[in-house]
Amino acid sequence: MPSSPDQRTVSELVGEAVDQFTKLIHNEMAIARAELKAKTNEVALGIGLLIGGALLLIPAIVLLLMALAAWLVELGLSNSVASLIAGVVGLLISAILAFVGKSKLSANNLKPKRTLNEIDRDISAAKETQR
Repeated sequence: MPSSPDQRTVSELVGEAVDQFTKLIHNEMAIARAELKAKTNEVALGIGLLIGGALLLIPAIVLLLMALAAWLVELGLSNSVASLIAGVVGLLISAILAFVGKSKLSANNLKPKRTLNEIDRDISAAKETQR
């Protein structure tokens, strides 16, 4: 084996490049796994918070809707119309909560963005070295 780095053979250089590329791929995969694990933990936390919030919010919303219906009755509406209006308000509230929860669990929100950016940079760098 030649003693100076300047005297390495082409096969040694290619072998070294393949080794470095393999290490790079392994490192990128480790980073991707770590980032995906963090995103999985975020999903679990998000789901837990949604469930906990829903469990605590349901009785409060029921009470508020009952108070709304009673207030509408006091204003002169019939019981059925007041209950219908309170029910529509409850549907609107649940639709808003569902939309916010769904947006937190969207695929774009969970994408491992840092890892994908790193891979794009690595590909660009590899293309530059081939020129």
